[in-house]
Amino acid sequence: MSIKNRVKELLDEKKFVRIARLAESERGVVRYLFFFLYSTDDLLHWRAAEALGTIAAHQAGQKGLATEGGRNIPRRLVWSLAEESGATAFPATEALGAVASASPNNFPDFGRIVLSFIDDPTLRRGVLWSARKIAEKRPDLVWDSIPKLINLLKDPDPTFRGHAAWALGVTRDETIVDELKKIEDDKSPLFIYEDGELRETTVGELAKQSIAELRKTP
Repeated sequence: MSIKNRVKELLDEKKFVRIARLAESERGVVRYLFFFLYSTDDLLHWRAAEALGTIAAHQAGQKGLATEGGRNIPRRLVWSLAEESGATAFPATEALGAVASASPNNFPDFGRIVLSFIDDPTLRRGVLWSARKIAEKRPDLVWDSIPKLINLLKDPDPTFRGHAAWALGVTRDETIVDELKKIEDDKSPLFIYEDGELRETTVGELAKQSIAELRKTP
């Protein structure tokens, strides 16, 4: 079986740690993950992003951040977001968020970088997903973005409203509850990527989930 097909098979099986181990011996793994990152199959795209995050965290742990190996993937993603790269950047925020959330203590700078793109609507879905995943482990890294997240609860796009509501649930800021209550009856549908799958939900359901999470904040 070719490396490309093996990587695709492992993505289909959600074997992200296996992919990271395979990348230790096969240099083509990361190349094919970047290829799948641009897939029109949204689930494959998301799983490739998660796998890149898993590999980056593994490399950082194995090689240490003092070496280039620990930061090659996030640096490549940041480069793709730069205007001079000439690349289509829209998938990069999801992958950069996956990197930062997989190892936020090693990659806090890349977490802040991905959040800096929140004002770009072409990148915003990935930024908001990243805000949620990063805040699950390091809520302090998203605190500066809370005012913009609250503002996006009024966005006309339900994908942005829902992801913003979802992200706010792990910020540990109970003052947000009243804002979330305003949209808890919003039945607009959207998909979120979680636990290796795309889950269909509604803006209101995500708001209710976040309200419950914030009320449990110690």
